[in-house]
Amino acid sequence: MTLDGAARGVIVAVPEGYHPDRPHSLVVAFHGRTNSNAEVRRYFGLEGHAEEPAIVVYPASLKDSRGLNVWSDSGDPPDRLRDFRLFDAVLESMAASYCIDMGRVFVVGHSLGGSFANSLACARGGVIRGLASVGGGSARPKDCGGPVAAMVLHNPRDEQVPVSEALRLRRALLAQDGLPTGSEPDEPHRFNCRRYGAEGEENPILWCPLADDRTRNGRFYPHQWPQGVGAAIMAFFARLD
Repeated sequence: MTLDGAARGVIVAVPEGYHPDRPHSLVVAFHGRTNSNAEVRRYFGLEGHAEEPAIVVYPASLKDSRGLNVWSDSGDPPDRLRDFRLFDAVLESMAASYCIDMGRVFVVGHSLGGSFANSLACARGGVIRGLASVGGGSARPKDCGGPVAAMVLHNPRDEQVPVSEALRLRRALLAQDGLPTGSEPDEPHRFNCRRYGAEGEENPILWCPLADDRTRNGRFYPHQWPQGVGAAIMAFFARLD
């Protein structure tokens, strides 16, 4: 699609057996500073673990003067990041082309893409049902559009985005959803998750200080997207009413 005169690539993954008369969830997934949308499609692992009919969309960012991916222009105010409008355009296009359940729109992101998804879940809180971010930052608009369910995964040993950012995000999400600060252990225990909000809460917050810090080849990298996270995210979305 074209936005502000710039061509924007978007990968749209439609599940086999798509039925135009059956509402589908929509998951919009955002890549980080150094990965492409095609690369995160491979390692996010979202499509193969969908527990309900879901279309997954992977937009591509623009690049800055250094050739790095960015979802906003320098100097954009927190409540008007450039690519909030890209999300709006994607949502409009998907709703016009496919049978989308507009009550089940989700956003996912890793690293810089997680930071953008975190901001988007505030700015478009009246539209987004749920958020899942891994290793993302906490800069967000001052006022949110409405509550969202959220799953925040962050390694306390992350050297690229400190865990203080994730803790700040957790506080902001609790305020956005009007939830108390008490929590209980919850699935997936594999990622040390705790749930804020009562069992059956409409907009729970899952805080998951995961411990995975080694890649498959043994390299220390706590900023990674761990194995099994994609399945855990799709399971979290599926359990939301």
